[in-house]
Amino acid sequence: MSNITLSASQTSTLLNLQNVTQLFNTTTNILNSGKKVNSAADDPLAYFQSQSLYNRSTSFQAYKSSIDQSVQSVQGALNATSSVGTLLKQMLGTLQGARGQPANALRSVTTQLKTLGQQISQLVQDASYQGLNILTSSATSLSTQFSNRTAATLVINGFSLAATGAGTTRSIFTNSTSQHHLFNSDGSINFNALIYSSQTFAVSTGGVGVLSGLSQVLISGTTGIAATVAQAVFTDSINRLSQAISQLNAISGILGTNVAILQARSSFSANYAATLSSGGDKLTLADLNTEAANSQALQLRQSIGISTLGVAASQQQSILNLLK
Repeated sequence: MSNITLSASQTSTLLNLQNVTQLFNTTTNILNSGKKVNSAADDPLAYFQSQSLYNRSTSFQAYKSSIDQSVQSVQGALNATSSVGTLLKQMLGTLQGARGQPANALRSVTTQLKTLGQQISQLVQDASYQGLNILTSSATSLSTQFSNRTAATLVINGFSLAATGAGTTRSIFTNSTSQHHLFNSDGSINFNALIYSSQTFAVSTGGVGVLSGLSQVLISGTTGIAATVAQAVFTDSINRLSQAISQLNAISGILGTNVAILQARSSFSANYAATLSSGGDKLTLADLNTEAANSQALQLRQSIGISTLGVAASQQQSILNLLK
């Protein structure tokens, strides 16, 4: 086997071609992936820093998904309170219009108020989101985690919006002197609960009796009941419903504030996750315009190197021909 001897210039050209080929392959990989750092071998510091940023970005995106679900849950409860407010105002208007009406008309009002009361109760029970209803019990709560820090949490306590028993807190039918319940266990309205205070009224109906609550006025009419007593019952009941509407507005305000907090946190999480991801990109992404230009330059260098080898070989062949 004969040995092939290369000149110094040919050896140098071949070495340069090998370097150019390696650079060209690297540039091709960068153009294909869009990244200048694809592994720890390319740049350990940049690679691990970018991975940390990407992981934190992914974490905040996951928290954002949870926050968005909490927004929907509280927004659903807020929509329910708006509808309950509409029905309460309808009850108040019906009650205000019943003053001075005859017994038959009052019995019709009783039916209307019962229907409205039942619909409020059913509406509140329907305001559930993914199995959680923060309007039916003050024992429920909605906890939302904003980040991996334990303190970054918002806890929204529930409300017994339409309580079915006395002694219930966080209800629209709770006042400072006593805790009445508007609904019976079957969802029907408890007219006695409309009385603002626990007062009773003495009524003479062929004997001494006790009038307790609006039901006696509405269902029986005002026959045998002193006009002043009947008006007092209506007045107290109207005041009680007005207070319930005010309490409902306060609850709606609490829910609205919590929705605003959750929406602000959701927006922050989205923007922060994008910032983190962008920071990782700045460490790893390549300038494709620059790399494309590098690719063309390397192709030109390869072509020149191959041409140089061809010229050198041609020169050697010419010298051999002269020596023959």
